[in-house]
Amino acid sequence: MKVVPKVAPVLVLAGLIGCASQAPTPESEAPAAEPVAKVEPAPEPVPARPFTSDTLYALLSAEVAGSRGRFDVALANYLQQAEQTGDPQVAERAYMISRYVGDQQAALSAATLWAEADPDNEEAQAAAILALIEADRLLEAFSATQKAHTRDNGALLQSIAANGQEITDTQREVLLEQYQQQRLKEPQNVPLLIGTGLLLQQQGRGIEALQLAERAMQLEPDNTHALVLNSGLLHELGRTDEAIALVETQLEQDPDNNRARLQYARLLTFSDLNAAQQQFQILADASPGDPQLQRALALIAEERGDVDTAETAYYALLEMNQSTGEAHFFLGKLAEQRGELDEALRHYQEVEPGENFYSATARVFAIYLQQNQPASADNYYRQLLGFMQEGPETDHSTELTLIYNQQLLAAGKHERALQLLNESLESNPEDQTLLYSRAMVHDGLGNLAQAEQDLRSIIEYDPDNAAALNALGYILTENTERYAEAYDYIKHALELQPNDPATIDSMGWVQYRLGNLEIALRYLERAMSAYPDHEIAAHLGEVLWVSGQQDEARSVWRQGLEIDPDSEYIHSTIKRLGIEPDSL
Repeated sequence: MKVVPKVAPVLVLAGLIGCASQAPTPESEAPAAEPVAKVEPAPEPVPARPFTSDTLYALLSAEVAGSRGRFDVALANYLQQAEQTGDPQVAERAYMISRYVGDQQAALSAATLWAEADPDNEEAQAAAILALIEADRLLEAFSATQKAHTRDNGALLQSIAANGQEITDTQREVLLEQYQQQRLKEPQNVPLLIGTGLLLQQQGRGIEALQLAERAMQLEPDNTHALVLNSGLLHELGRTDEAIALVETQLEQDPDNNRARLQYARLLTFSDLNAAQQQFQILADASPGDPQLQRALALIAEERGDVDTAETAYYALLEMNQSTGEAHFFLGKLAEQRGELDEALRHYQEVEPGENFYSATARVFAIYLQQNQPASADNYYRQLLGFMQEGPETDHSTELTLIYNQQLLAAGKHERALQLLNESLESNPEDQTLLYSRAMVHDGLGNLAQAEQDLRSIIEYDPDNAAALNALGYILTENTERYAEAYDYIKHALELQPNDPATIDSMGWVQYRLGNLEIALRYLERAMSAYPDHEIAAHLGEVLWVSGQQDEARSVWRQGLEIDPDSEYIHSTIKRLGIEPDSL
Protein backbone atom coordinates (compact mmCIF):
# COMPACT_ATOMS: atom_id res chain seq x y z
CA MET A 1 0.00 0.00 0.00
CA LYS A 2 1.32 3.43 -0.87
CA VAL A 3 1.28 6.35 1.50
CA VAL A 4 1.94 9.68 -0.16
CA PRO A 5 3.51 12.08 2.33
CA LYS A 6 2.75 15.21 0.34
CA VAL A 7 0.15 16.29 -2.17
CA ALA A 8 1.79 15.95 -5.57
CA PRO A 9 2.37 18.94 -7.83
CA VAL A 10 -0.43 20.37 -9.93
CA LEU A 11 0.93 18.61 -13.04
CA VAL A 12 -0.17 15.25 -11.61
CA LEU A 13 -3.71 16.36 -12.39
CA ALA A 14 -2.91 16.18 -16.11
CA GLY A 15 -2.04 12.50 -15.85
CA LEU A 16 -5.31 11.84 -14.04
CA ILE A 17 -7.84 13.70 -16.14
CA GLY A 18 -6.08 13.99 -19.51
CA CYS A 19 -7.85 16.49 -21.70
CA ALA A 20 -11.56 17.13 -21.76
CA SER A 21 -11.72 16.41 -25.50
CA GLN A 22 -8.84 14.08 -26.46
CA ALA A 23 -6.25 11.72 -24.96
CA PRO A 24 -2.69 13.03 -24.69
CA THR A 25 0.04 11.73 -26.94
CA PRO A 26 2.97 9.93 -25.24
CA GLU A 27 5.16 12.99 -25.79
CA SER A 28 2.71 15.32 -24.03
CA GLU A 29 1.94 12.99 -21.17
CA ALA A 30 2.62 14.53 -17.73
CA PRO A 31 5.00 12.82 -15.27
CA ALA A 32 3.63 10.60 -12.52
CA ALA A 33 3.76 11.57 -8.86
CA GLU A 34 7.13 11.30 -7.20
CA PRO A 35 7.61 8.02 -5.32
CA VAL A 36 7.99 8.15 -1.54
CA ALA A 37 10.89 5.82 -0.83
CA LYS A 38 11.87 4.02 -4.01
CA VAL A 39 11.52 4.29 -7.77
CA GLU A 40 8.53 2.35 -9.01
CA PRO A 41 7.74 1.31 -12.59
CA ALA A 42 6.03 4.01 -14.58
CA PRO A 43 2.25 3.59 -14.49
CA GLU A 44 0.33 2.51 -17.52
CA PRO A 45 -1.11 5.43 -19.50
CA VAL A 46 -4.42 6.46 -18.02
CA PRO A 47 -7.24 6.69 -20.55
CA ALA A 48 -8.89 10.04 -20.78
CA ARG A 49 -12.16 10.48 -18.95
CA PRO A 50 -14.73 13.05 -20.02
CA PHE A 51 -14.95 14.96 -16.73
CA THR A 52 -17.19 17.99 -16.64
CA SER A 53 -15.73 21.44 -16.44
CA ASP A 54 -16.98 21.68 -12.84
CA THR A 55 -15.08 18.53 -11.92
CA LEU A 56 -11.93 19.72 -13.68
CA TYR A 57 -12.11 23.02 -11.86
CA ALA A 58 -12.67 21.34 -8.47
CA LEU A 59 -9.70 19.00 -8.96
CA LEU A 60 -7.45 21.77 -10.18
CA SER A 61 -8.48 23.88 -7.17
CA ALA A 62 -7.67 20.93 -4.93
CA GLU A 63 -4.16 20.63 -6.35
CA VAL A 64 -3.52 24.35 -5.99
CA ALA A 65 -4.80 24.25 -2.42
CA GLY A 66 -2.53 21.28 -1.67
CA SER A 67 0.51 23.04 -3.09
CA ARG A 68 -0.24 25.91 -0.70
CA GLY A 69 -0.60 23.64 2.32
CA ARG A 70 -4.41 23.84 2.43
CA PHE A 71 -4.85 20.08 2.64
CA ASP A 72 -8.31 20.46 4.16
CA VAL A 73 -9.55 22.13 0.97
CA ALA A 74 -7.73 19.62 -1.22
CA LEU A 75 -9.24 16.71 0.68
CA ALA A 76 -12.77 18.13 0.67
CA ASN A 77 -12.65 18.70 -3.11
CA TYR A 78 -11.21 15.28 -3.94
CA LEU A 79 -13.65 13.49 -1.65
CA GLN A 80 -16.60 15.34 -3.13
CA GLN A 81 -15.50 14.54 -6.68
CA ALA A 82 -14.82 10.90 -5.81
CA GLU A 83 -18.43 10.62 -4.64
CA GLN A 84 -19.79 12.41 -7.70
CA THR A 85 -17.67 10.77 -10.41
CA GLY A 86 -17.06 7.30 -8.99
CA ASP A 87 -13.59 7.54 -10.50
CA PRO A 88 -11.11 5.16 -8.80
CA GLN A 89 -8.09 7.42 -9.23
CA VAL A 90 -9.90 10.39 -7.76
CA ALA A 91 -10.97 8.21 -4.83
CA GLU A 92 -7.41 6.91 -4.43
CA ARG A 93 -6.10 10.47 -4.36
CA ALA A 94 -8.68 11.42 -1.72
CA TYR A 95 -7.61 8.40 0.33
CA MET A 96 -3.92 9.29 0.18
CA ILE A 97 -4.54 12.88 1.22
CA SER A 98 -6.76 11.79 4.09
CA ARG A 99 -4.07 9.39 5.31
CA TYR A 100 -1.50 12.16 5.19
CA VAL A 101 -3.60 14.59 7.22
CA GLY A 102 -4.77 11.87 9.61
CA ASP A 103 -8.49 12.24 8.90
CA GLN A 104 -9.72 8.75 9.79
CA GLN A 105 -13.34 9.27 8.76
CA ALA A 106 -12.36 10.74 5.39
CA ALA A 107 -9.92 7.86 4.85
CA LEU A 108 -12.71 5.36 5.43
CA SER A 109 -15.06 7.14 3.03
CA ALA A 110 -12.39 7.51 0.35
CA ALA A 111 -11.10 3.94 0.66
CA THR A 112 -14.65 2.58 0.44
CA LEU A 113 -15.29 4.59 -2.72
CA TRP A 114 -11.97 3.46 -4.18
CA ALA A 115 -12.67 -0.21 -3.47
CA GLU A 116 -16.18 0.01 -4.92
CA ALA A 117 -14.93 1.77 -8.04
CA ASP A 118 -12.10 -0.71 -8.65
CA PRO A 119 -13.14 -4.13 -7.26
CA ASP A 120 -10.22 -5.96 -8.88
CA ASN A 121 -7.60 -3.65 -7.39
CA GLU A 122 -5.95 -5.51 -4.50
CA GLU A 123 -4.49 -2.33 -3.11
CA ALA A 124 -7.88 -0.62 -3.05
CA GLN A 125 -9.50 -3.58 -1.29
CA ALA A 126 -6.72 -3.69 1.32
CA ALA A 127 -7.03 0.06 1.91
CA ALA A 128 -10.77 -0.27 2.57
CA ILE A 129 -10.22 -3.10 5.05
CA LEU A 130 -7.43 -1.21 6.79
CA ALA A 131 -9.66 1.85 7.13
CA LEU A 132 -12.38 -0.30 8.69
CA ILE A 133 -9.85 -1.70 11.16
CA GLU A 134 -8.68 1.76 12.15
CA ALA A 135 -12.32 2.77 12.71
CA ASP A 136 -12.77 -0.27 15.02
CA ARG A 137 -15.37 -1.70 12.64
CA LEU A 138 -13.76 -5.09 12.93
CA LEU A 139 -16.76 -7.26 12.12
CA GLU A 140 -17.16 -5.45 8.81
CA ALA A 141 -13.42 -5.67 8.19
CA PHE A 142 -13.44 -9.43 8.75
CA SER A 143 -16.42 -9.83 6.44
CA ALA A 144 -14.57 -7.81 3.79
CA THR A 145 -11.53 -10.11 3.97
CA GLN A 146 -13.79 -13.03 3.06
CA LYS A 147 -15.16 -11.24 -0.01
CA ALA A 148 -12.20 -9.23 -1.30
CA HIS A 149 -8.90 -10.54 -2.63
CA THR A 150 -5.73 -8.82 -1.46
CA ARG A 151 -2.09 -9.78 -1.46
CA ASP A 152 -1.86 -9.40 2.32
CA ASN A 153 -5.10 -11.00 3.47
CA GLY A 154 -3.27 -12.94 6.15
CA ALA A 155 -1.74 -9.80 7.64
CA LEU A 156 -5.15 -8.13 7.63
CA LEU A 157 -6.71 -11.09 9.46
CA GLN A 158 -4.05 -10.82 12.15
CA SER A 159 -4.43 -7.04 12.35
CA ILE A 160 -8.19 -7.31 12.81
CA ALA A 161 -7.73 -9.72 15.70
CA ALA A 162 -4.93 -7.67 17.27
CA ASN A 163 -7.34 -4.72 17.47
CA GLY A 164 -9.99 -6.83 19.17
CA GLN A 165 -9.20 -5.24 22.52
CA GLU A 166 -10.61 -1.95 21.18
CA ILE A 167 -14.18 -3.27 20.82
CA THR A 168 -16.75 -4.41 23.37
CA ASP A 169 -16.72 -7.86 24.92
CA THR A 170 -19.90 -8.76 23.05
CA GLN A 171 -18.49 -7.64 19.71
CA ARG A 172 -15.27 -9.52 20.40
CA GLU A 173 -17.23 -12.68 21.17
CA VAL A 174 -19.06 -12.41 17.84
CA LEU A 175 -15.77 -11.77 16.03
CA LEU A 176 -14.18 -14.77 17.73
CA GLU A 177 -17.08 -16.96 16.63
CA GLN A 178 -16.59 -15.82 13.04
CA TYR A 179 -12.87 -16.63 13.21
CA GLN A 180 -13.68 -20.04 14.68
CA GLN A 181 -16.18 -20.81 11.93
CA GLN A 182 -13.75 -19.76 9.20
CA ARG A 183 -10.98 -21.80 10.83
CA LEU A 184 -13.12 -24.93 10.53
CA LYS A 185 -13.19 -24.31 6.77
CA GLU A 186 -9.44 -23.59 6.61
CA PRO A 187 -7.80 -25.56 9.44
CA GLN A 188 -4.30 -25.06 7.97
CA ASN A 189 -4.63 -21.28 7.60
CA VAL A 190 -1.89 -19.93 9.86
CA PRO A 191 -3.08 -16.30 9.96
CA LEU A 192 -6.51 -17.57 11.01
CA LEU A 193 -4.90 -19.65 13.76
CA ILE A 194 -2.92 -16.65 14.98
CA GLY A 195 -5.90 -14.29 14.77
CA THR A 196 -8.12 -16.71 16.69
CA GLY A 197 -5.37 -17.12 19.26
CA LEU A 198 -5.14 -13.37 19.72
CA LEU A 199 -8.88 -13.09 20.30
CA LEU A 200 -8.84 -15.96 22.78
CA GLN A 201 -5.94 -14.28 24.59
CA GLN A 202 -7.98 -11.08 24.86
CA GLN A 203 -10.85 -13.12 26.31
CA GLY A 204 -8.55 -14.52 29.01
CA ARG A 205 -8.57 -18.00 27.49
CA GLY A 206 -4.79 -18.40 27.45
CA ILE A 207 -4.55 -22.18 27.38
CA GLU A 208 -6.82 -22.45 24.33
CA ALA A 209 -4.92 -19.63 22.64
CA LEU A 210 -1.59 -21.36 23.33
CA GLN A 211 -2.80 -24.55 21.63
CA LEU A 212 -3.54 -22.58 18.45
CA ALA A 213 -0.23 -20.72 18.63
CA GLU A 214 1.65 -23.99 18.96
CA ARG A 215 -0.29 -25.42 16.00
CA ALA A 216 0.63 -22.36 13.92
CA MET A 217 4.31 -22.89 14.74
CA GLN A 218 4.06 -26.54 13.77
CA LEU A 219 2.71 -25.54 10.38
CA GLU A 220 5.15 -22.64 9.91
CA PRO A 221 8.12 -22.97 12.29
CA ASP A 222 9.64 -19.71 11.05
CA ASN A 223 6.47 -17.63 11.42
CA THR A 224 7.48 -14.74 13.68
CA HIS A 225 3.88 -13.75 14.49
CA ALA A 226 3.21 -17.26 15.76
CA LEU A 227 6.43 -17.14 17.78
CA VAL A 228 5.51 -13.83 19.41
CA LEU A 229 2.00 -15.04 20.28
CA ASN A 230 3.32 -18.35 21.60
CA SER A 231 6.01 -16.80 23.80
CA GLY A 232 3.68 -14.07 25.01
CA LEU A 233 1.10 -16.62 26.10
CA LEU A 234 3.73 -18.71 27.86
CA HIS A 235 4.77 -15.61 29.80
CA GLU A 236 1.18 -14.79 30.74
CA LEU A 237 0.72 -18.36 31.98
CA GLY A 238 3.73 -18.00 34.28
CA ARG A 239 6.08 -19.97 32.05
CA THR A 240 8.49 -17.15 31.26
CA ASP A 241 11.59 -19.36 31.20
CA GLU A 242 9.98 -21.47 28.46
CA ALA A 243 9.00 -18.31 26.58
CA ILE A 244 12.56 -17.00 26.68
CA ALA A 245 14.00 -20.36 25.64
CA LEU A 246 11.57 -20.55 22.71
CA VAL A 247 12.64 -17.15 21.37
CA GLU A 248 16.32 -17.87 22.02
CA THR A 249 16.07 -20.99 19.85
CA GLN A 250 14.56 -18.96 17.02
CA LEU A 251 17.28 -16.31 17.32
CA GLU A 252 20.00 -18.97 17.17
CA GLN A 253 18.56 -20.05 13.83
CA ASP A 254 17.84 -16.53 12.59
CA PRO A 255 19.90 -13.92 14.46
CA ASP A 256 18.78 -11.16 12.06
CA ASN A 257 15.10 -11.56 12.99
CA ASN A 258 14.64 -8.24 14.73
CA ARG A 259 10.96 -8.85 15.51
CA ALA A 260 11.92 -12.00 17.43
CA ARG A 261 14.76 -10.12 19.12
CA LEU A 262 12.34 -7.39 20.18
CA GLN A 263 10.12 -10.02 21.80
CA TYR A 264 13.20 -11.48 23.47
CA ALA A 265 14.18 -8.08 24.84
CA ARG A 266 10.67 -7.45 26.17
CA LEU A 267 10.54 -10.83 27.92
CA LEU A 268 13.92 -10.19 29.51
CA THR A 269 12.67 -6.95 31.08
CA PHE A 270 10.68 -9.10 33.53
CA SER A 271 13.71 -11.04 34.77
CA ASP A 272 17.03 -9.54 33.68
CA LEU A 273 17.23 -5.82 32.93
CA ASN A 274 20.92 -6.03 32.11
CA ALA A 275 20.30 -8.65 29.41
CA ALA A 276 17.25 -6.75 28.21
CA GLN A 277 19.31 -3.60 27.77
CA GLN A 278 21.88 -5.52 25.76
CA GLN A 279 19.18 -6.72 23.38
CA PHE A 280 17.63 -3.28 23.03
CA GLN A 281 21.10 -1.91 22.32
CA ILE A 282 21.52 -4.41 19.49
CA LEU A 283 18.15 -3.43 18.07
CA ALA A 284 18.82 0.30 18.41
CA ASP A 285 22.21 -0.06 16.72
CA ALA A 286 20.57 -1.92 13.85
CA SER A 287 17.81 0.71 13.52
CA PRO A 288 19.25 3.96 14.91
CA GLY A 289 16.35 5.98 13.52
CA ASP A 290 13.65 4.01 15.36
CA PRO A 291 12.36 6.23 18.21
CA GLN A 292 10.55 3.40 19.99
CA LEU A 293 13.74 1.39 20.32
CA GLN A 294 15.72 4.42 21.49
CA ARG A 295 13.05 5.20 24.08
CA ALA A 296 12.98 1.63 25.37
CA LEU A 297 16.77 1.66 25.63
CA ALA A 298 16.71 5.01 27.44
CA LEU A 299 14.09 3.90 29.96
CA ILE A 300 15.81 0.61 30.80
CA ALA A 301 19.21 2.26 31.08
CA GLU A 302 17.72 4.94 33.34
CA GLU A 303 16.09 2.26 35.49
CA ARG A 304 19.43 0.46 35.79
CA GLY A 305 21.34 3.63 36.56
CA ASP A 306 23.35 3.41 33.34
CA VAL A 307 23.47 7.16 32.95
CA ASP A 308 25.78 7.26 29.93
CA THR A 309 23.61 4.95 27.81
CA ALA A 310 20.43 6.71 28.87
CA GLU A 311 21.93 10.10 28.06
CA THR A 312 23.00 8.97 24.60
CA ALA A 313 19.58 7.48 23.87
CA TYR A 314 17.72 10.56 25.06
CA TYR A 315 19.88 12.83 22.92
CA ALA A 316 19.12 10.55 19.97
CA LEU A 317 15.42 11.04 20.66
CA LEU A 318 15.90 14.80 20.66
CA GLU A 319 17.59 14.60 17.26
CA MET A 320 14.56 12.68 15.99
CA ASN A 321 12.17 15.15 17.68
CA GLN A 322 10.54 12.24 19.51
CA SER A 323 9.60 11.95 23.22
CA THR A 324 11.21 15.36 23.65
CA GLY A 325 9.53 16.16 26.98
CA GLU A 326 10.73 12.92 28.48
CA ALA A 327 14.23 13.43 27.08
CA HIS A 328 14.60 17.04 28.21
CA PHE A 329 13.33 16.15 31.70
CA PHE A 330 15.89 13.36 32.13
CA LEU A 331 18.71 15.49 30.74
CA GLY A 332 17.66 18.34 33.01
CA LYS A 333 17.80 16.09 36.07
CA LEU A 334 21.17 14.77 34.97
CA ALA A 335 22.60 18.26 34.48
CA GLU A 336 21.24 19.32 37.86
CA GLN A 337 22.91 16.33 39.54
CA ARG A 338 26.17 17.33 37.90
CA GLY A 339 25.83 20.88 39.17
CA GLU A 340 25.38 22.25 35.66
CA LEU A 341 22.44 24.44 36.62
CA ASP A 342 22.30 26.61 33.50
CA GLU A 343 22.18 23.47 31.38
CA ALA A 344 19.52 22.01 33.67
CA LEU A 345 17.39 25.14 33.29
CA ARG A 346 17.73 24.98 29.52
CA HIS A 347 16.44 21.42 29.41
CA TYR A 348 13.69 21.89 31.98
CA GLN A 349 12.35 24.93 30.14
CA GLU A 350 12.12 22.89 26.93
CA VAL A 351 9.64 20.45 28.50
CA GLU A 352 6.26 21.23 26.97
CA PRO A 353 2.88 20.66 28.66
CA GLY A 354 2.46 16.97 29.26
CA GLU A 355 3.52 14.27 31.67
CA ASN A 356 6.71 15.90 32.99
CA PHE A 357 5.77 19.56 32.54
CA TYR A 358 4.85 20.43 36.14
CA SER A 359 7.80 18.52 37.60
CA ALA A 360 10.17 20.33 35.24
CA THR A 361 8.57 23.68 36.04
CA ALA A 362 8.96 23.04 39.77
CA ARG A 363 12.67 22.39 39.25
CA VAL A 364 13.04 25.67 37.29
CA PHE A 365 11.51 27.59 40.20
CA ALA A 366 13.64 25.69 42.72
CA ILE A 367 16.90 26.36 40.86
CA TYR A 368 16.22 30.06 40.45
CA LEU A 369 15.36 30.37 44.15
CA GLN A 370 18.40 28.34 45.21
CA GLN A 371 20.55 30.67 43.14
CA ASN A 372 18.92 33.65 44.87
CA GLN A 373 17.30 34.81 41.65
CA PRO A 374 13.69 35.43 42.80
CA ALA A 375 13.12 37.92 39.97
CA SER A 376 13.94 35.22 37.40
CA ALA A 377 11.56 32.81 39.13
CA ASP A 378 8.83 35.45 39.12
CA ASN A 379 9.42 36.28 35.46
CA TYR A 380 9.23 32.62 34.48
CA TYR A 381 6.04 32.16 36.49
CA ARG A 382 4.37 35.16 34.83
CA GLN A 383 5.51 34.05 31.41
CA LEU A 384 3.93 30.61 31.86
CA LEU A 385 0.86 32.10 33.51
CA GLY A 386 0.22 34.32 30.50
CA PHE A 387 0.68 31.39 28.15
CA MET A 388 -1.80 29.24 30.07
CA GLN A 389 -4.43 31.94 30.41
CA GLU A 390 -4.29 32.82 26.73
CA GLY A 391 -4.13 29.24 25.44
CA PRO A 392 -7.10 27.54 23.78
CA GLU A 393 -7.10 24.64 26.21
CA THR A 394 -8.20 24.39 29.84
CA ASP A 395 -6.69 27.02 32.09
CA HIS A 396 -4.18 25.35 34.43
CA SER A 397 -3.03 28.56 36.08
CA THR A 398 -4.11 27.36 39.54
CA GLU A 399 -1.86 24.29 39.26
CA LEU A 400 1.03 26.52 38.18
CA THR A 401 0.43 28.88 41.12
CA LEU A 402 0.38 26.01 43.60
CA ILE A 403 3.65 24.62 42.23
CA TYR A 404 5.35 28.00 42.54
CA ASN A 405 3.86 28.43 46.01
CA GLN A 406 5.35 25.10 47.14
CA GLN A 407 8.80 26.06 45.90
CA LEU A 408 8.61 29.46 47.57
CA LEU A 409 7.70 27.81 50.89
CA ALA A 410 10.51 25.27 50.48
CA ALA A 411 12.90 28.19 49.98
CA GLY A 412 11.59 29.87 53.13
CA LYS A 413 9.95 32.75 51.24
CA HIS A 414 6.62 32.69 53.09
CA GLU A 415 5.80 36.35 52.56
CA ARG A 416 6.28 36.07 48.79
CA ALA A 417 4.15 32.90 48.80
CA LEU A 418 1.40 34.80 50.60
CA GLN A 419 1.63 37.64 48.09
CA LEU A 420 1.43 35.15 45.22
CA LEU A 421 -1.73 33.54 46.60
CA ASN A 422 -3.31 36.93 47.30
CA GLU A 423 -2.75 37.93 43.67
CA SER A 424 -4.23 34.69 42.37
CA LEU A 425 -7.27 34.92 44.62
CA GLU A 426 -8.06 38.39 43.34
CA SER A 427 -9.18 36.82 40.06
CA ASN A 428 -10.37 33.54 41.61
CA PRO A 429 -11.79 34.51 45.01
CA GLU A 430 -13.73 31.27 45.48
CA ASP A 431 -11.00 28.86 44.40
CA GLN A 432 -10.95 26.41 47.30
CA THR A 433 -7.51 25.04 46.49
CA LEU A 434 -5.98 28.51 46.57
CA LEU A 435 -7.86 29.39 49.76
CA TYR A 436 -6.63 26.23 51.45
CA SER A 437 -3.04 26.92 50.39
CA ARG A 438 -3.26 30.49 51.69
CA ALA A 439 -4.67 29.22 54.99
CA MET A 440 -1.64 26.95 55.37
CA VAL A 441 0.71 29.87 54.66
CA HIS A 442 -1.11 32.03 57.19
CA ASP A 443 -0.81 29.20 59.70
CA GLY A 444 2.93 28.94 59.05
CA LEU A 445 3.27 32.69 59.60
CA GLY A 446 1.23 32.57 62.82
CA ASN A 447 -1.71 34.45 61.31
CA LEU A 448 -4.34 32.35 63.08
CA ALA A 449 -7.33 34.60 62.39
CA GLN A 450 -6.62 34.80 58.66
CA ALA A 451 -6.04 31.03 58.42
CA GLU A 452 -9.31 30.37 60.20
CA GLN A 453 -11.13 32.84 57.95
CA ASP A 454 -9.92 31.13 54.75
CA LEU A 455 -10.84 27.67 56.02
CA ARG A 456 -14.27 28.83 57.11
CA SER A 457 -14.78 30.33 53.65
CA ILE A 458 -14.08 26.94 52.11
CA ILE A 459 -16.47 25.20 54.50
CA GLU A 460 -19.12 27.78 53.71
CA TYR A 461 -18.81 26.95 50.01
CA ASP A 462 -18.46 23.22 50.68
CA PRO A 463 -19.62 22.00 54.13
CA ASP A 464 -18.25 18.51 53.43
CA ASN A 465 -14.73 19.55 52.46
CA ALA A 466 -12.87 17.05 54.62
CA ALA A 467 -9.44 18.63 54.12
CA ALA A 468 -10.64 22.06 55.29
CA LEU A 469 -12.58 20.58 58.24
CA ASN A 470 -9.56 18.62 59.40
CA ALA A 471 -7.17 21.53 58.93
CA LEU A 472 -9.39 23.92 60.87
CA GLY A 473 -9.86 21.42 63.68
CA TYR A 474 -6.14 20.74 63.89
CA ILE A 475 -5.20 24.46 63.85
CA LEU A 476 -7.68 25.17 66.64
CA THR A 477 -6.28 22.24 68.63
CA GLU A 478 -2.71 23.44 68.22
CA ASN A 479 -3.22 27.16 68.73
CA THR A 480 -6.24 27.63 70.99
CA GLU A 481 -8.10 25.99 73.82
CA ARG A 482 -11.29 25.65 71.74
CA TYR A 483 -10.93 21.88 71.87
CA ALA A 484 -14.64 21.02 71.81
CA GLU A 485 -15.12 23.07 68.65
CA ALA A 486 -12.02 21.55 67.12
CA TYR A 487 -13.31 18.07 67.95
CA ASP A 488 -16.55 18.71 66.06
CA TYR A 489 -14.69 19.71 62.90
CA ILE A 490 -12.33 16.74 63.09
CA LYS A 491 -15.17 14.34 63.87
CA HIS A 492 -17.02 15.50 60.74
CA ALA A 493 -13.84 15.14 58.65
CA LEU A 494 -13.25 11.63 60.00
CA GLU A 495 -16.78 10.62 59.11
CA LEU A 496 -16.10 11.74 55.55
CA GLN A 497 -12.68 10.03 55.27
CA PRO A 498 -12.43 7.40 58.03
CA ASN A 499 -9.17 5.88 56.79
CA ASP A 500 -7.20 9.08 56.24
CA PRO A 501 -4.05 8.92 58.46
CA ALA A 502 -3.83 12.73 58.83
CA THR A 503 -7.40 12.97 60.08
CA ILE A 504 -6.92 10.00 62.40
CA ASP A 505 -3.84 11.74 63.81
CA SER A 506 -5.86 14.94 64.33
CA MET A 507 -8.52 13.01 66.22
CA GLY A 508 -5.88 11.44 68.44
CA TRP A 509 -4.31 14.82 69.08
CA VAL A 510 -7.56 16.57 70.01
CA GLN A 511 -8.49 13.66 72.27
CA TYR A 512 -5.15 14.15 74.01
CA ARG A 513 -5.92 17.85 74.46
CA LEU A 514 -9.30 16.90 75.87
CA GLY A 515 -7.56 14.64 78.40
CA ASN A 516 -8.72 11.32 76.93
CA LEU A 517 -5.32 9.59 76.91
CA GLU A 518 -6.44 6.03 76.19
CA ILE A 519 -8.64 7.11 73.28
CA ALA A 520 -5.83 9.36 72.02
CA LEU A 521 -3.37 6.44 72.06
CA ARG A 522 -5.71 4.24 70.03
CA TYR A 523 -6.09 6.84 67.31
CA LEU A 524 -2.42 7.82 67.20
CA GLU A 525 -1.19 4.22 67.11
CA ARG A 526 -3.61 3.54 64.28
CA ALA A 527 -2.38 6.61 62.38
CA MET A 528 1.28 5.67 62.86
CA SER A 529 0.60 2.12 61.68
CA ALA A 530 -1.23 3.32 58.59
CA TYR A 531 1.30 6.01 57.67
CA PRO A 532 4.62 6.16 59.55
CA ASP A 533 5.39 9.88 59.75
CA HIS A 534 7.61 12.04 61.95
CA GLU A 535 4.78 14.44 62.91
CA ILE A 536 2.54 11.56 63.96
CA ALA A 537 5.51 10.08 65.84
CA ALA A 538 5.91 13.36 67.74
CA HIS A 539 2.25 13.23 68.84
CA LEU A 540 2.24 9.54 69.71
CA GLY A 541 5.50 9.82 71.60
CA GLU A 542 4.18 12.71 73.69
CA VAL A 543 1.01 10.85 74.66
CA LEU A 544 3.04 7.75 75.55
CA TRP A 545 5.41 9.87 77.62
CA VAL A 546 2.61 11.60 79.52
CA SER A 547 0.96 8.21 80.04
CA GLY A 548 4.11 6.93 81.78
CA GLN A 549 5.29 4.75 78.91
CA GLN A 550 8.60 6.52 78.48
CA ASP A 551 10.60 3.70 76.88
CA GLU A 552 7.86 3.26 74.30
CA ALA A 553 7.85 7.04 73.72
CA ARG A 554 11.61 7.08 73.07
CA SER A 555 11.23 4.16 70.65
CA VAL A 556 8.53 5.98 68.67
CA TRP A 557 10.56 9.19 68.54
CA ARG A 558 13.61 7.27 67.31
CA GLN A 559 11.43 5.78 64.59
CA GLY A 560 10.28 9.27 63.62
CA LEU A 561 13.84 10.57 63.51
CA GLU A 562 14.80 7.76 61.18
CA ILE A 563 12.14 9.09 58.83
CA ASP A 564 13.27 12.71 59.23
CA PRO A 565 16.40 13.30 61.33
CA ASP A 566 15.74 17.06 61.34
CA SER A 567 12.10 16.76 62.38
CA GLU A 568 11.07 20.07 63.92
CA TYR A 569 8.02 18.39 65.45
CA ILE A 570 9.99 15.77 67.39
CA HIS A 571 12.82 18.09 68.47
CA SER A 572 10.41 20.77 69.71
CA THR A 573 8.34 18.13 71.54
CA ILE A 574 11.22 16.63 73.49
CA LYS A 575 12.55 20.11 74.26
CA ARG A 576 9.15 21.20 75.58
CA LEU A 577 8.96 18.05 77.74
CA GLY A 578 12.45 18.69 79.09
CA ILE A 579 13.99 15.57 77.60
CA GLU A 580 17.66 15.48 76.66
CA PRO A 581 18.10 14.56 72.99
CA ASP A 582 20.98 12.25 73.91
CA SER A 583 18.63 10.17 76.06
CA LEU A 584 16.82 8.92 72.98
